[in-house]
Amino acid sequence: MSSYEDRMAEKYNFLKKDESENNVQKEEVSSEDKITNDVVPDENQEKDSLLVPLDAWNTVLNQLGNLHESSQLMAEARERAAKAEAEADFLREKLKNTRQQLDDAQKKKRFFFF
Repeated sequence: MSSYEDRMAEKYNFLKKDESENNVQKEEVSSEDKITNDVVPDENQEKDSLLVPLDAWNTVLNQLGNLHESSQLMAEARERAAKAEAEADFLREKLKNTRQQLDDAQKKKRFFFF
C-alpha cells in the first residue's frame, strides 16, 4: 500500500518533476523581477512546504466547510434531543402524579359511599 503523499501525487500530478524541467536551464532574473520579489523563501520553508493544486485545495476547503456545518447541525440536534428528553421526563413524572391523584380520589369516593 502506498503512502498518502504518493497517492495524492499520483492523483493530482504534483510532487512529480518532469524530466524536461530538469533539463531546462534557469533563466536569469531581470532587475525588475529582483525589485518586485523582495521575499526569498528559506530552504527550510521549501522543504516543509508542499505545493497543492488549486482543485485539490478547493476540495479540501469544501470538505472542511461541510464538516463545520455538520458539526453545527449535530450540536443543534443534541440540544433538541436533550430538551425533548427533559420534557419527556417531566411529562412522565406529571402523568405519574396525576394517576396517583386519580387513585387517591377514587379511594376517597369509595370510602364516602360505603
